[in-house]
Amino acid sequence: MKRVFLMVTLLILPAKIVLAKDLFVQSAKAKIMSEPSFKAQVIDTVNRGDKLEQMEAKDGWIKIKTKSGSGWVNSLGVADSAPLDKVTVVAADVAELQEKSRKRSSAITSAAAARGLSDAERKRMSEAGQADYRAMKHLEELAGNISDRDIREFEAGK
Repeated sequence: MKRVFLMVTLLILPAKIVLAKDLFVQSAKAKIMSEPSFKAQVIDTVNRGDKLEQMEAKDGWIKIKTKSGSGWVNSLGVADSAPLDKVTVVAADVAELQEKSRKRSSAITSAAAARGLSDAERKRMSEAGQADYRAMKHLEELAGNISDRDIREFEAGK
């Protein structure tokens, strides 16, 4: 009898240990719900990188320990490893980016580009009188050469 009890205990103990594992919040914030449902009451909120202890898993939800008891978090917002640091591939600062970035294009040019018009299609539309891309290009070039001082003088009527 003692052997049977010992065998059952040894079989159950590892299962409990495997279930209790650490998870990390991956999203900016994750809601801890009272039940495994988005309609349930929110009992707490955890932040990106917070470490959670898994107690149980059920239908895409994970039961976790909280300071005040337990709750459920959706499995899409957590993972086995801590979230990675944010990495940027842009080496310039904001002021440099704003200075060197292209100014906003006209609405018609943006719409044409969004539709994927080639140079030949733009020429055809210009010839048909639907749009004058040559004039728009000229205006956009002019707009790039106008300074803030020129604008203030124009507004003042000088």
